[in-house]
Amino acid sequence: MKPLLLLGITYALLAGRAASAQAQAGTSTTYEHLMEQGGAQLQAQNPCSAAALFEQAFARDSTRANEFELFGAATAAAACPARRALAWRWLGQLSRHRPLRMTPKDLDNVSQDPALAPLQAEAAWPRWLAAMRLALAEQAAAANAAQARWLRETQARALPSPASSERKRGKMAAAQPGYALYFSTVPNDTVRMPYLVRVPAGYSPAKPAPVVVYLHGGIVSTPQFGHTDPDVVEEPIFAAAPSNALVVYPFGRQSFGWVKQPAAFAQIVAVVREVQARYRTDPRGPVLGGMSNGGSAALWFASQRPDAFCGFYALSPAPELPLGASIGRLGQGKPCLQFSAEDDTLYPYAAVQAAHAAHRAQAPGWELQAVPKGGHGFLYRPDGPAVLRQALARLCPQP
Repeated sequence: MKPLLLLGITYALLAGRAASAQAQAGTSTTYEHLMEQGGAQLQAQNPCSAAALFEQAFARDSTRANEFELFGAATAAAACPARRALAWRWLGQLSRHRPLRMTPKDLDNVSQDPALAPLQAEAAWPRWLAAMRLALAEQAAAANAAQARWLRETQARALPSPASSERKRGKMAAAQPGYALYFSTVPNDTVRMPYLVRVPAGYSPAKPAPVVVYLHGGIVSTPQFGHTDPDVVEEPIFAAAPSNALVVYPFGRQSFGWVKQPAAFAQIVAVVREVQARYRTDPRGPVLGGMSNGGSAALWFASQRPDAFCGFYALSPAPELPLGASIGRLGQGKPCLQFSAEDDTLYPYAAVQAAHAAHRAQAPGWELQAVPKGGHGFLYRPDGPAVLRQALARLCPQP
């Protein structure tokens, strides 16, 4: 990271709010508006005015400030001799902020940032840097411990592969509720695709459970499988899926994902078979869907392998299918629900709508529903999970 990049991010975060500020009255004293005004003054190189506005905002509720806002406020106060004490107050609050979205390299750049030159000559500066380095080290240690605990607990819930005799008799083992982590071996390769299975509370090997498969997005920008991150449980699919459903969450990456790698597509089907061998699942078959790249892959399966699933859902997919496949008879009679935002700038709604209009006569089960706003990532907006929940309620009817 180059020097001043963190400050540049701070400027963008603070000044990026200015558009909405223009719609408010100039006398507004809400936290958001004060921060917007302070950011504008900071960009206009009026640090004393900016520091005064930040002080007014933080006086109302300092706990709302994130580390970028605190850093921006500190740079303003540092450049204003009469308010330099505020810079130290805000930097001290920054050192106690959790989580810190910084790396040790970011901190090294901050330590040399000319915007904080008035503070760097003071005796308190090395103490603040030491406190920040300690905070980052403690945070990294806590993250490593949480990661190790997550891997230990999720792998402990994984069921062994059933013996062939047990499979023939249809005998299923009991399973602990929670998240179980598996690794699916890829034929003729060293890759082992990780995937999670969310086992619902009340699951019984004597009662078939619906299966919801979800393919995450971001494949083209994900260099590694994300199975080591405990925060994956915050994905909306786990809360939106029916409470009695097994949720299957395969992990992809740039070199093995659902964009250009046919082996990754084939492995999705292998993962489903593994789940069906270990758990008592609905004989009607699983539903498959996903977000962005994952949504495009779901439509690919609806076109190329509809036999493997009983229904499909796609959130913010591309208007064309991966691997050069033709949309053709999407779903071949099975329900296929697509949701795209009208303000999606990655895949403009006009292109998505045109693709649907060109092929819907061949795919009567393919429904396109417009989401008024939320952009490409509408799923992660406040109303997004409700859209997913309603789709899955349609695709996973109660027996």
